[in-house]
Amino acid sequence: MNAALFFKELRLNRTLFIVWAAVISSLILVTMAAMPTMLNNSKGMSDLMKAYPPELMKAFSFDAASFSSPLGFSVIYNMIYTMLLGSIFSISITARTLHREQAERTAEFLLVRPLGRGTVFASKLAAWLVLLIGINIVVYAAGIGSLAIFTPEGFSWSIRDYSVVSAYALLLMLGMGGAGLLVSVLARRARSLTGPAIGIVLGFYLLDIVAKITKDYGSIGWVSPFKWVDIDVTRQGYGLELWRALAFAALAVSTAVIAALVWRRKDILT
Repeated sequence: MNAALFFKELRLNRTLFIVWAAVISSLILVTMAAMPTMLNNSKGMSDLMKAYPPELMKAFSFDAASFSSPLGFSVIYNMIYTMLLGSIFSISITARTLHREQAERTAEFLLVRPLGRGTVFASKLAAWLVLLIGINIVVYAAGIGSLAIFTPEGFSWSIRDYSVVSAYALLLMLGMGGAGLLVSVLARRARSLTGPAIGIVLGFYLLDIVAKITKDYGSIGWVSPFKWVDIDVTRQGYGLELWRALAFAALAVSTAVIAALVWRRKDILT
């Protein structure tokens, strides 16, 4: 890894990191401020939910238990959208990190220096991982802090269970980031990849929603990494399941390895 290139990548993505961290943290704090009212009126919310179609409730993982538990409320109103926005942040960085060198025609200059392609790839990969871990730490702190501040008397929550669902969020973002690396090296045209990368995340998210509400095609939802996340924090014995963690690890590692192999052989002048 090259330290100069590593820190350059951090500087280039600094503003993006600050904006996304602020947006996601603000969303968490604003929605969690409504939690005391919702929890204290959980019966009324449960009655209100009965008026909505069951398919709609399944699509967004709404259930009565979500409105009677601080963790359930946090997952439904925050964590699902944190995963979505965090995945967009992750894939936005990786989709442009290597392709930017070709789009801005700086790859030729970069690679004629005493830097191998493997060094360039490793430096950019390390910068992305630091940014991803950093935003997850910020978001985790915002989530824990908002639960501590806004949980009303008479209710309790488990920091362990919140840590587990936060780990799922990190794994999902890793998987999406790996997909972004693959998009970055496969693209041949010198144009922005941010739009297509965001489209990939939204496509997977919508596929998961459609699978939840469609009985005949429910199994197709497993194509989406969002389906691999277990957000049922109110379930007895909730925890991080090994097969789910391995699935995310396989997605992240396989896409990163394929991206590295393509990058080493790619003709950057085309």
